[in-house]
Amino acid sequence: MDAILVAIVHGSRLMRDGVKDTLEQQPGIRVGATYSNAGEVLAQPLAQPHVLLYDLASARQEGPAQIMPVHARLPQAKILMFNVVDDDQAIIECVRVGASGCVLQDASIEDLLTAIRSLAAGIPHTSARVITSLFSYVAGLQAGEERMQPVPLTKREEQILELMAEGLSNKDIAQRLQLQPQTVKNYVHLVLQKLDLRNRLDVIKLLRSGKR
Repeated sequence: MDAILVAIVHGSRLMRDGVKDTLEQQPGIRVGATYSNAGEVLAQPLAQPHVLLYDLASARQEGPAQIMPVHARLPQAKILMFNVVDDDQAIIECVRVGASGCVLQDASIEDLLTAIRSLAAGIPHTSARVITSLFSYVAGLQAGEERMQPVPLTKREEQILELMAEGLSNKDIAQRLQLQPQTVKNYVHLVLQKLDLRNRLDVIKLLRSGKR
């Protein structure tokens, strides 16, 4: 099986070299290039399909006008924002510039690798925290609002939401979390109600709509 090709964008040479060294120690990952900004990415892009790891702080310094052309002109690159602060606005910024996913600051290396492998396989991957922000944002747009307050979910409800997003049935979720099926059903109802959704398929539909 071919290694997953990754490129890294970070304004700090020290940081991007550190991320490169860490990723190259992981099986099935190959770093093809590192860049300091969007201009370098566009000037010397990788021709093969790859995951483009983009540091959010670096992206913010450049501004959306610099990042969006990367999304538009390099269809072979799936942008994965990393080092994303746990904030609704930051998460929505990632979506607006064309990122296919984002990894929060408190993520582990395993979380980052899971996200990279998922995007490389064409499968949306995101945490329950990120999903919650996206639902709030979409609901706000539908209501004609600029932005809604985040929907408060309990820790258990976030677990349920994440498993729903993976496509697990109530029975599968019950087995995974060692809960009674009726308990899971109640949780699913609460999650959908809080996020103002009709059914669990809307969870998957939203994730797929984020794909380009």
